[in-house]
Amino acid sequence: MDDWVEVASFDSMSDAVHREKARIEDLALDVGLMPEKGVQVEDKGRIIISVHPEFYNYYAHGR
Repeated sequence: MDDWVEVASFDSMSDAVHREKARIEDLALDVGLMPEKGVQVEDKGRIIISVHPEFYNYYAHGR
């Protein structure tokens, strides 16, 4: 299960991207995950913030 889950997208790199990434990283810390392994930002013509599927499942299934 290596398909990362897109949780946010932006037209370009901006302060909003950094704020949203920081917010998601704080959530990862709250559940005991290392943000650098659970959150990624990619430029695919749009700036995409994705989370690791295990991190996503924690919230999607209330675990």
